[in-house]
Amino acid sequence: MLRRLKYTLVADLCDAAIRYTPLFDAPDGPPDLINFAGGGDYRQVGDNTVALIEREAGLRPGDRVLDIGCAIGRNALALHRRHGEAIAYSGFDIVPFGIRWCRRWARRHAASFRFDHADIANSFYNPRGTLSPAEYRFPYEDDSMDLSISTSVYTHMMRREVVHYLKETARVTAPGGRLYATAFVLDAGARDALGQGRAAFRFEHVFEGSRVEEAGAPSVAVGLDPEVFSETLGEAGARSVDIRPGSWRGGAGTDFQDIVVARF
Repeated sequence: MLRRLKYTLVADLCDAAIRYTPLFDAPDGPPDLINFAGGGDYRQVGDNTVALIEREAGLRPGDRVLDIGCAIGRNALALHRRHGEAIAYSGFDIVPFGIRWCRRWARRHAASFRFDHADIANSFYNPRGTLSPAEYRFPYEDDSMDLSISTSVYTHMMRREVVHYLKETARVTAPGGRLYATAFVLDAGARDALGQGRAAFRFEHVFEGSRVEEAGAPSVAVGLDPEVFSETLGEAGARSVDIRPGSWRGGAGTDFQDIVVARF
């Protein structure tokens, strides 16, 4: 409860700062004060992520790109640096001040980039949200995207919610399109790493059908069975679903989190 209260207060302060001051107009990214996109250098991590997406999922100029859980624009700015407005970009997130900053950036630097706020409830990132993540309909038409991206989103969602998001992703992704997602996938290799204590997490607690790191704050880090991706996406029309192990398991990895690539 205290963690949620602290986050709510900080979010309100960040929102007010973005709304009423000119201090957050830097073209290369938000100041550290309001950056909730994750650890590491904002620009470098974004550039590395886009390079991985290009390599693993075939991102190319002209693609219609959906950034699911776009946070405070780390992928968006990296995509813009790499491709300008040669891609048609849309992103949505549940954190209001993140979307406010992204829209402010886009007005100055990438007018065609679209950012939507989804007031979805999350025990950590949006505790006052009014919408259910297991019922939310993405605000985009069927078959309207060539590439859907979801980086470090399913690491904060429960199984039922992820299944729904994957179905929505399949709905908006056109035939021939791709999904690039990252997650903690508890396949045999991951379970072996957990059993040997080599992994960066323990995932000892069970909450709503998922393995979570913290019982008191389940959304902080969530591990999911591989069937969540393979079966859900397969039933939704994916031709293939591949999982590349991440280094969180204690060994070498393409990225820290596991990478899931689906082709429709």
